[in-house]
Amino acid sequence: MADSKNTVDNKTEDSVGGVEATSYTNGEQVSEMDDTHLTMPRFPKFYRSVLFQMVLFGALSFVGPAMSDAISNLGGGGLSSPYLANLANALNYASGCIITLFGGPLINKFGIKWACMIAAVAMPLDGSGYYVSARYGVDWYLLFARLLGGFTGGFLYVGETTAMLSYPHQNDRGLYLGIWSAMRNSGSVIGGAINFATNNTNSSSGSIAWSTYLIFVGFECTGVIWAFMLSPTHRVRRRDGSKVPSTDTVTWKQEFEALWKHAQRRKATPFQTWLVFIPALYSFFYGGTMGTYLSLHFSVRARALSSLITPTITIFMVIAYGRLLDRKCWSQSQRAWIAFALWVIPQAACFVWIGFEYHKFGTASAALDYELDGRQWAEAYLPYLIIFTTGYWTQLSLYWILGTFSTDVKSSSRTGGLFRAFETAGQAISYAINSSVGGDARIPFYVNCALLAVTIPCMVFLIRIVPETPAQTDVDVDEQQILEGLVRAHRD
Repeated sequence: MADSKNTVDNKTEDSVGGVEATSYTNGEQVSEMDDTHLTMPRFPKFYRSVLFQMVLFGALSFVGPAMSDAISNLGGGGLSSPYLANLANALNYASGCIITLFGGPLINKFGIKWACMIAAVAMPLDGSGYYVSARYGVDWYLLFARLLGGFTGGFLYVGETTAMLSYPHQNDRGLYLGIWSAMRNSGSVIGGAINFATNNTNSSSGSIAWSTYLIFVGFECTGVIWAFMLSPTHRVRRRDGSKVPSTDTVTWKQEFEALWKHAQRRKATPFQTWLVFIPALYSFFYGGTMGTYLSLHFSVRARALSSLITPTITIFMVIAYGRLLDRKCWSQSQRAWIAFALWVIPQAACFVWIGFEYHKFGTASAALDYELDGRQWAEAYLPYLIIFTTGYWTQLSLYWILGTFSTDVKSSSRTGGLFRAFETAGQAISYAINSSVGGDARIPFYVNCALLAVTIPCMVFLIRIVPETPAQTDVDVDEQQILEGLVRAHRD
């Protein structure tokens, strides 16, 4: 995205609804400036800023996905067996995949703010489902809650992804991604602290205290507050007063036609949507695989401690990683290569490491504890920790790369929707293959390893086509309208 310091080729001023707007043209890039924003009082100016929107998205992730992660980080959702929780998560991500697949048109019609409100209303279903299952043994409600939560959560996935790709300036995106991810993990830290405080005396295997889930429900109920405070996209302003690039509203038919065109894109832009399919599928695939590994081979309090340690370390890692992605001393392609190497090398090494651990475990379960089995616990847990923490680097790397192709809200919503659809499909498959009681836990692990092997060449090709300047217009719709105009002109 062109900054205000760039050379200005053309400048025009007009008045729209009482707001003086200045359009700056630099080559093909156009940013509409809201001059009055820079002179507003401090609080209204901050309230409409990109920074505050990222804080609110972080807060939504804090009380929604982060609470869900805190439960998942216990291994098997904290239940006595991982298989029911894995089935529930498979249903959740499968339903989420359906919504995110069509997330572009949905977000463009409903708007980011109201899409997040839909997700926030259903957030308490997650904690309540685990509570009912743990205390009363009513498993159908957990499955129903996770299934419905997947449909509503899909709106948040696409909404926040669209904002991440389009709201910040190009050279600020890493910082805002880091803030959002850090806030999400801050929620997981609190969740982990709750887990550890209520389960630190249990050195055996089994389920956590059912009262733990009630605390999670309390946090999840605040989601509607943060969603309500979000500003509509057309009122969001960047630091220099520029508006978020967005094209005019189109019909439902045009939205779905644009989504289809976006999915098939070959020559109109260097970006090929399907090239990100495997990396997105891989990005959170480890959740089911490693969650089962943790549940089967570690004690209750070791799992609770893990749910505290993992997000705490991740907070500092994602902030540093975000700053690295914004370093202007390297080109965008160089930053993409460095970011890729930082997560793929340690993850590949740790998969080999866990392979040796599984060889020692065989098909038997264990209950490794940090006090009773200190050295064995550390040896088996360290690769798990590295994979989980660098997993967020994988996610941020893909967000950042996708953001280099377009900053228009509507085009970004289609990119983000397809990306989150691929990602949730991977999570659904991962939890599904880990939900079999009689299965060998090593088989899903081998699938995860194979997926990493296929991800590497896809990332190589994807990074090679990273542009230095993203498009700021809705190319899918613009092309369609141009073609329709040519057809009409030909007929006339």
